[in-house]
Amino acid sequence: MCFSVPKKVLKVQKNTAVVEGNKRIQIGDDIHITPGQYLRVVGNIAVGALSQKEGLKVRQLIKSLNNSYV
Repeated sequence: MCFSVPKKVLKVQKNTAVVEGNKRIQIGDDIHITPGQYLRVVGNIAVGALSQKEGLKVRQLIKSLNNSYV
């Protein structure tokens, strides 16, 4: 099972997306993404796409879990 923190897409070029932190992520032909949306990333490969609303919701959930164990 994989765990991934959604990364915000800044730019898309062919089969590569540039996300937060200026990281380049490989995206497959089955993932359609635009700047502002979020990617679920494992390593340097996108495994799924999320809307901005979904991405922010998941990030907030992860943050709340982290704060509950401090």
